[in-house]
Amino acid sequence: MASIRRPGRLLVALAGACACFQLAKVCGFVPAPQVAPAPSADAAQFNPTVAASAVLPALTMLAEDAEAKYGDYRRWSSVLVPLSTLVFPAVGFGAFTLYLFSEDFAFQLIPGSKEGQRR
Repeated sequence: MASIRRPGRLLVALAGACACFQLAKVCGFVPAPQVAPAPSADAAQFNPTVAASAVLPALTMLAEDAEAKYGDYRRWSSVLVPLSTLVFPAVGFGAFTLYLFSEDFAFQLIPGSKEGQRR
């Protein structure tokens, strides 16, 4: 038995392709100089906002590199790296472990706990 194909999908795809083609024809190309409209009087005047936005990228080249100004950076890294990777996590995990084994942790789930009976 041969299946009957509906032409709806093909028509929708064809209509979409035509719409994309028309949009590309209208918006996708720059007109020739003879066809382009004459510039308006507003474009010929000085705009300080445009001038300031043009200067900002040039100002970024004048900025100094970000680096530690107070002494040698090796001194700071030799303190901050072990502090942030060893000391802070050890204190945080230790505090969580103590809280985990206290009576206040998950007292709603533990039947007969002191805190659950108190409340």
